Amino acid sequence: MFLAFCSENTVCQNFVDLEYSQERRIINKLRRYELDSLDFFLTSTRINKEIKEVLRWKYESLLYGNQKDFPIKIDRKRKSNFHSAIINLYYGDYLENKGAEKYLSLEYYKAAEGFAVLNNDMLLACEALKRIISQINRREKDNNFSDSLHKYERFLFDDFERNLFHFYKTRTLSLIESKPYIQEFKEGLRIAQEKNFKVLIAFYYKLLGVKYEYYADVIEGGQNIDENYKTSLNYYDRALTIYRSYSYEFAKKQRAGILLNKGINFHVQTKYDSAYYYYSLAEDIIPQTDNYHLLLLNLWSARTYEQELKYDYAYWCRQNESDLRKKDAKEKTDINFAEIDRKHFVEENKRLLLKEQQKVSANRNWLIAISVALLLGMGIAVLLQKNTTKKRQLAEQEVLLKQQRVENLLKEQELVSIDAMIAGQEKERQRVANELHDDLGSLMATIQLHFDHAKVSKKDPALKNAQKLLEQAYQKVRGIAHHKNSGVMSNQGLLPAIQKMARTISETNALQVSVEDFGMGERMENSLELTIFRMVQELVANAIKHAEATHVDIHLTQHEENLNIIVADNGKGFEHAQRNENDTGMGLTNVEKRIEHLEGSFTIDSILGKGTSILIDIPV
Repeated sequence: MFLAFCSENTVCQNFVDLEYSQERRIINKLRRYELDSLDFFLTSTRINKEIKEVLRWKYESLLYGNQKDFPIKIDRKRKSNFHSAIINLYYGDYLENKGAEKYLSLEYYKAAEGFAVLNNDMLLACEALKRIISQINRREKDNNFSDSLHKYERFLFDDFERNLFHFYKTRTLSLIESKPYIQEFKEGLRIAQEKNFKVLIAFYYKLLGVKYEYYADVIEGGQNIDENYKTSLNYYDRALTIYRSYSYEFAKKQRAGILLNKGINFHVQTKYDSAYYYYSLAEDIIPQTDNYHLLLLNLWSARTYEQELKYDYAYWCRQNESDLRKKDAKEKTDINFAEIDRKHFVEENKRLLLKEQQKVSANRNWLIAISVALLLGMGIAVLLQKNTTKKRQLAEQEVLLKQQRVENLLKEQELVSIDAMIAGQEKERQRVANELHDDLGSLMATIQLHFDHAKVSKKDPALKNAQKLLEQAYQKVRGIAHHKNSGVMSNQGLLPAIQKMARTISETNALQVSVEDFGMGERMENSLELTIFRMVQELVANAIKHAEATHVDIHLTQHEENLNIIVADNGKGFEHAQRNENDTGMGLTNVEKRIEHLEGSFTIDSILGKGTSILIDIPV
């Protein structure tokens, strides 16, 4: 959830390159508030004169506060480069202390950030993004905070920036979620102490003091609420010790805020004398321009006086508070106007940019117009040629379509002929089977009856042989009749007929036929079952006659409204392109056409020496 502090990574190592310029070394010291050794650099002749003035202004503003105007004139047309990015960065800092104009500072920070991100300048990126985060954090109804924090995280190039990022992120989460996050702040403090980042240590001390005071009744680890208030005061004192070691203006403002916090802490504990003492210490060092701390000072002083029934003093403080709130309201009004000015500034920049783009576009448009005129002439010629070619292609396609229509008619006629042939074959099989069974079978049964009643010796070998041969002939005729009639499956169905055919063939021991089925529960229309049986019968017959196979597998699978049939043998296989299309009986070609007529699919997979698999899918 929180940033893990790591050793220097490859991105961080790029900072070595950044430190080769004097300007960057100064910025590096300014960001850490290491101001004691900057005089040498600020007198260097190797630094650009304009940038030196800007850097010196920033240095003196940290020492004495912003008492001077910005040293150079800001040119909005300034080119985007490193020096311009520095000027935009510190001009934003200048506006931060100009009352309502501070909201204009955001645009200058963003200008510096744009250069830094484009050039992967991590030092300037961090400096700009820290300021943007601070600026956005003060705005209400601004949803860009998390985006800026995420950008800042991308450019963290050393432990100082990583520790500061942890501080910002944890503080923000604490405010959003109304939780103390004590352990997370202590972890950040531990790392800051390891690295000896004095300013960051002071940040953590002050914030931990605030958390122990504000959440005194919910923080675990203290003996009681009073213990947590004491811990808060202890952290405030540690922060004050560090800030007293600095003579800088920024440290003076921090001390004023901490002294005021201590006074509030004693007020909450009803130790009013101590509260007055720290209010007075804070009042001595709060600048008259610091409206926020002055308002807090008068607000809490009034509350303390009211608790002790000192209403005269309380009234005086309330009057000051009212005046400061009016001043604050006026500043907010000015800020609203400044925000309008900022938007106007943005729109003006967009207008200037658009104007430049329009000039470029105008020149480009003339060039495009000439090019289009040339291309138009060439295009017309190409279109005419394409039109002629297309007409010729359409005529050729019309001829092909006519040929296809003729071929389709012939194919339909051929399918009708196949249907008639199959119907005739089935009719003839039925007739022959009936005659064999009813006529010839009955006749042979009658002959057998006469033999049984003949007035001759029953032990005559000739008679016995004649009866035996007659019985064999009768069984053969009966078998032929049943075989010829096996296509009539009105009483059995498709699956039993195929299984019976497989058993009959397998009994010869010359070829083993196995049948596997899945989902074959319901009967289909009788004519469809008959057609499918004849196709399977033809495929098995082909395996017997041509494949020299020893085993044939028949798989039937019915899924919803589709029937899948696979007939696979382990025979010698064949070249699909060279198969004989004049096979007797139905033949593979006729099987394939029959399946097309049923709107199914027919696939042959045959490998020489490995066997043949035929796959059929039919909608049922």
